[in-house]
Amino acid sequence: VVYFHGGGWVIGDFATHERFVRDLVNYSNVAAVFVEYDRAPEAKYPVALDQAYAATRWVAEQGYEIGVDGSRLAVVGDSAGGN
Repeated sequence: VVYFHGGGWVIGDFATHERFVRDLVNYSNVAAVFVEYDRAPEAKYPVALDQAYAATRWVAEQGYEIGVDGSRLAVVGDSAGGN
């Protein structure tokens, strides 16, 4: 699972979503890659989307470097992270 947190593109990070992602991993028996993207207002559109795409592509192509099978990939997010 490649996971993108919500927060209206302005707030949110691993600390705010850690419990949910840990539960997802534990109950689903999957690996998760939690992506931190740059947030507004410092990061202007489409910086976060470009980072999300690059991170997802990296996991798909290079996930083996961190023990993840990039051919079996789910992209998950909540709120803004679901975009």
